[in-house]
Amino acid sequence: MKLSIETVILLVVTIAVVGAVAAWGMGYIGASMSGTPDFTPQVDQCLKDRTYLKIKNLATVDIVKVEVKAGDAPCAVAYIDGSPVNASKPIKSGDMVQLEVKGYVANVGDRITFRIECTFADGKVVAKDVAAIVRSI
Repeated sequence: MKLSIETVILLVVTIAVVGAVAAWGMGYIGASMSGTPDFTPQVDQCLKDRTYLKIKNLATVDIVKVEVKAGDAPCAVAYIDGSPVNASKPIKSGDMVQLEVKGYVANVGDRITFRIECTFADGKVVAKDVAAIVRSI
């Protein structure tokens, strides 16, 4: 069977176009799945002088900094042992940790909205709000 030059050219162009479309598609899929930074906050217990908060890192990179505000007031946030969340002690990908938040003023029955900002190892910052009602022990 002899192939004409037109058939060979058409076959080569078709293979090149299919290859280009496949490469673009794989690049697009890879870029869309390349570590979207996200986390899930959860209030365990909200008291007058401190709040215990759980954060689950849903990203593929570590969380290297956590900042919390109660309303507009910045709060102190640390692991339960008192150490801060930083690059030397990050929240690893997939981990859930409990943090202690202090430095706000509230009364029993007050509703507080906490603004939680997490900075990821790749430099991206994600902020989420979570509300809690102050309880007594």
